[in-house]
Amino acid sequence: MQAWDVVIVGGSVAGMRAAIAASDAGATVTVLSSSQPSSFNDDAIICGLASSAGETNSAEHAADTHRVGADLCEGDIVTSTTGSAVGHLAQLEKWGLNLRRDRNGSPHLGQLPGQSNPRTAGTGDSTLREVRSILEEQCIKRNIPRRGDIEILDIVMKNGTANGLIALDVQSGEIFSIQSKALILADAGFQSAWTGDSRAMGTSSALALREGISLANLEFTSMHPLTVADTSLRLPLDLLGSGGVVIGADGQPMSIEDGPDALARAIIDAGGASLDLTSIPRTATTWFAGVAENLHARCGIDSSQTLIPLMPMANVTIGGIPTDAIGQVVKGGWDSTVKGLFAAGDAACSGLHGASLNSGDHLLGAIASGELAGNAAANQAASSKFSGSSQISIALTEAHHLHDSMLSSAGAEGVSEGTIQSTLATTMQTHMGTSRNAGGLTQAAASISQLQETTISLSDSSPVMNTELVTLLRTQSLLSVASAAVSAATAREESRGNHVRSDFPTTDTEPPSHSLTSMDGTVTSLPLRS
Repeated sequence: MQAWDVVIVGGSVAGMRAAIAASDAGATVTVLSSSQPSSFNDDAIICGLASSAGETNSAEHAADTHRVGADLCEGDIVTSTTGSAVGHLAQLEKWGLNLRRDRNGSPHLGQLPGQSNPRTAGTGDSTLREVRSILEEQCIKRNIPRRGDIEILDIVMKNGTANGLIALDVQSGEIFSIQSKALILADAGFQSAWTGDSRAMGTSSALALREGISLANLEFTSMHPLTVADTSLRLPLDLLGSGGVVIGADGQPMSIEDGPDALARAIIDAGGASLDLTSIPRTATTWFAGVAENLHARCGIDSSQTLIPLMPMANVTIGGIPTDAIGQVVKGGWDSTVKGLFAAGDAACSGLHGASLNSGDHLLGAIASGELAGNAAANQAASSKFSGSSQISIALTEAHHLHDSMLSSAGAEGVSEGTIQSTLATTMQTHMGTSRNAGGLTQAAASISQLQETTISLSDSSPVMNTELVTLLRTQSLLSVASAAVSAATAREESRGNHVRSDFPTTDTEPPSHSLTSMDGTVTSLPLRS
């Protein structure tokens, strides 16, 4: 059996940053990803990094995050994350990130939706790619092994402590176990429930649900305002900090001060809008050459001459596995944490984003939460011993039996994974979109329940490179998390952030609280801790 101090699930920005932090703290580390190590599938970041590099301090950055997050943010997380943003940006530069700069040689800072001051730095339309490349290089320098095409089947727990995991090597068909002193869940959210694109299937959230860990704030899903109409092409928000303007149906610029989700909702309510990039200065166009190329190749649009039609779509989920101030998973209450289990990035709900995601905070949150979780996991590992060997062996045997049973049933009649995912996406777009009500949510719950009871077809009986089986497993996970999200939306009888109820249009005056939703759909509340 393999044994590592820290095992990280997800090759995302958060996952790699956690691996670097844990390694630097002296832990042995490995990273497991469901996609190839250099794939972007674990990330949905479409913006640069927000920091107060051009401000006296981070107070206004923190205030903007709280304001856009509709007062559901955790104060300690917001303060620590915004306060560390300049340091994170400097670290990325030190590692080789070539930031766009102004005439004075300082990082160019764009003022994006929800920001009271210019605050977002990046590398134009390639920020995610460049940051991922930098972090990959740092992992390689530290000899951190990263394995792709690994599907996590189970977290092994004993007496409230995470002892390791069971996983499937998709390429070989081998089911194997890994023992760990600390486990960090850092893969994608579950926005594929809306998009149907299989990129973010909520695997870690589903694993947590199965272990009796209730998920937090699943009712909040961020929309991306700069999505080209009738496509899935999402343009970086950084365009709006470089001269781009969103034009409403009346021909006037639309307000961006309330944040990306508010802008997205205004566009949808107006039946669409247009993005005008014709005023972007020539000095900035080179930083967005990829945008121009994609628009021309995929949409036949010359962005230097033509307005770009917009219709927002779901981009990333805000809710997920609840964590405390150091990234440790919380089970039911702040005083009840799961020893040896941490979460970061889109898999986690740290309290940074509250009820709505602000510009530049997505990438910042991934990096900051990854570093926090990596350090905390390494500290946990340093004071712990490997345990739970017998429990891991039992779980491995059970996984083999289940795997064999599923393969032996191949050929039986059923509905394809694609049909299930498409039906789910239609349901979520219709009833869990920018406006919700009790009737629609009841329909959504019934529809998802029916999908969960539907037999999903499996034609491939080979254990080797059985991507059909993997998709089936991921689809089942996605359905369980989507069902919990509908329960959370039903229980929150108010409108807050990007959760808008047409039958409860006002925001409660009582102090807000996080929602916690269990596997069976039971929803409880968790008060803000700060």
